Amino acid sequence: MTEATLPKPPAVNATSATSPPPVPPRRPPPVPARALSDGQKEALAIQALGLLNEQVQARIVHYKSELATSPELDAITAQVVAQLKAMQAAVSDTAGATRPPEETEEQQTRALALLLPRFFSVQGQFATRILKPIGKKIAKLFFESELHEKSKGDKDKTIRHAEQGVFYVLSRYKNRLRAEAEGFEFESPDVRQATLDLLAKTERDLQVAFLSRRSPELNRVMTIYTAVLGDFLQKHLPPRLEQMGKVTVRVSKAARRSGSVGYKIQADAFADFRAEWERLFMQQMVFFCGDELLERLTQEGEAFQEETVKFFTDPHVFSETCAVVCEQLYDFLCLEGFLDLPVDWRVSRSAQD
Repeated sequence: MTEATLPKPPAVNATSATSPPPVPPRRPPPVPARALSDGQKEALAIQALGLLNEQVQARIVHYKSELATSPELDAITAQVVAQLKAMQAAVSDTAGATRPPEETEEQQTRALALLLPRFFSVQGQFATRILKPIGKKIAKLFFESELHEKSKGDKDKTIRHAEQGVFYVLSRYKNRLRAEAEGFEFESPDVRQATLDLLAKTERDLQVAFLSRRSPELNRVMTIYTAVLGDFLQKHLPPRLEQMGKVTVRVSKAARRSGSVGYKIQADAFADFRAEWERLFMQQMVFFCGDELLERLTQEGEAFQEETVKFFTDPHVFSETCAVVCEQLYDFLCLEGFLDLPVDWRVSRSAQD
């Protein structure tokens, strides 16, 4: 909480100066400021976009590293691709001779403006397609963050549960404890293995017990986050979709490439199309959801743990949310015939699923 937002202290009544002071209430856990500054939002959006791009690149590199091809197959593939490109170029040259890029861009913009509202409408099992996958990813991130004894700022966490404290100790000295156990003299290999298994089971049981303590608060905050995200996707975003699509098509120069057509975005323009769309989407999401979520958390009348509130303003939460929504959108646009997805993108998505 910044100095400017601190509440003013109550006025002192001179007539009560001789009265004994009231017993001070228990100090509640610190609550972050109810609004992020524009600078904080910009920084958060940039961090989240960076994480999202790292995830995409890592996924594609992992896919490419698993490809096993032969020189003969590569030569045949290259020949087929060259022939297809030559055919596409011949067709596009004929069409492009009579169609200026501005007209192609306008056609792409109109087509995208018709498709975007359909995707973000309430119809078509929106919650199943979007909100449930996001909930699973964020819950996984939350529990992973809880298992670390330090916060994102490398600050020791406050121990609030006995299981949490003992689990952190076992995690910190896990390797040493195992080495100490292996140094004993055992009656038989079975007893040795049973000892190590019991040590591992003790750590797992404490982990489960600790995370089960955190689940109720996660569920309460996730309910709020899901409501905020639903308002963003179905109320805040729709009036802005047409302009976002127009800017995306123009900045990505999808209509100004060799072979561009008015009815779809081709695969060679996808990277720039994706980068600009996700930049606009991330900005809108961070600026809306950041403030709205913090405001609702402070209005709930419940003191959420500081670590929980900080987690939901972490760039990882926004990058995971953006990834789920945008990947679903690209699949939808591809099925509608408006967007050609590169082969490495489609195969890496299939491998991930």
